Amino acid sequence: MASDLELVERVRRGDREAFGLLVARYERSVLAVALTELHDVQAAEDAAQDTLLRAFRRLAGLRDGARFGPWLMQIARRQVVEAVRARRLPAVVPADDPAVDAIADTTISMWIENEHLLTLVARLPDHERVLVGLRYFDGHSLAEVATITGRPLGTVTKQLSRAVARLRAWSEKENER
Repeated sequence: MASDLELVERVRRGDREAFGLLVARYERSVLAVALTELHDVQAAEDAAQDTLLRAFRRLAGLRDGARFGPWLMQIARRQVVEAVRARRLPAVVPADDPAVDAIADTTISMWIENEHLLTLVARLPDHERVLVGLRYFDGHSLAEVATITGRPLGTVTKQLSRAVARLRAWSEKENER
């Protein structure tokens, strides 16, 4: 598996398929960043698409290709801010059907749990957020994460372990309240 640096260099030489590999590697993490703030799947998908398009157009300006992941997440956060500013929420008329209410309650509680987790992940430092995204959102193995980030496997394992411990501690602290 090629590292981010190798893929960025291939894209700079005109290999568009290499950018497709970068997209496949990071698209779920970008979507998770967008969902954290936008709370709307379609809006988050739009922001993610805008992020990836902007990254492709600005790739020549990236100084260190090995830092593609954190750089992309920064673009994603900026796109989310722009999307929040531009967004107009329509009024929703509640249904009077108890069955619809029951489904909505279940969906809302699942959404709240997922949103809470995404909010906690967003609090992590950039390097840990990228690792969590690659491992748990994008489903890469630890070895793949090490290759993608250009870090030794032991470093990835230790940093990921610290990130997960931090997330657990934050979650437990909030549950005590």
